[in-house]
Amino acid sequence: MKTNDRPENSDPTATVDGERRPVSYQSLSAVLEDAQFFASHPHQTVGQWSYGKILQHLANSYNSSFDGFDFKAPFVIRWIVRTFFKQKFLREKMSSGYKLPKKAEAKLPSQETPVDDALANLKQAISRFEREEPHAEHPVFGKLTPEEWLQLHLRHSELHMSFVKPA
Repeated sequence: MKTNDRPENSDPTATVDGERRPVSYQSLSAVLEDAQFFASHPHQTVGQWSYGKILQHLANSYNSSFDGFDFKAPFVIRWIVRTFFKQKFLREKMSSGYKLPKKAEAKLPSQETPVDDALANLKQAISRFEREEPHAEHPVFGKLTPEEWLQLHLRHSELHMSFVKPA
C-alpha cells in the first residue's frame, strides 16, 4: 500500500463524467482494500445507492457464483450476449445504467444495509471465492470458468465502486 494508505487501483481525486472515479482492479485483494478504505474514511456515493447497498450487492454477486441465481435471461438474449459480448464484459469496463429484469431487481439489497455488516459480508464472500471454485451458471453468460468468474467479478466491482469517492 502507498504511504497515503490508498490502494494503487484508484485515484480518489479523479472523476469520470464529472462524478465517478476511475477504478481498475487486478485482484480480489485490491477490491477488498478499496472497500475497507472507504468503510474507514469519510466517503460519499454518487448515484442512487448507499455504500452499504453497493457492498452488499457485490457480496451477493460473489456468492451467487456458488449458490446460483433465481432467474435466467431468455435464450435468445443469452445466445446473443454469449456469442458477441461475453469477452467484452470480461475485459472492458462495464457501463452504468443497465436496467435489470424484474426477477433480478427483487434480489437487490435494501438501501438500509449497514456499511460494517455489508463489508463483513463482502470479506466473507471474497474469502469463499478464494477457497472454492465457483460452479453456478451465470443467468446471461451460462457456464463460466473460474478465471472468467474472477474477471466478471472484478469488472462488476469496478463499476459499482466507481460510484464511491472521498467526502
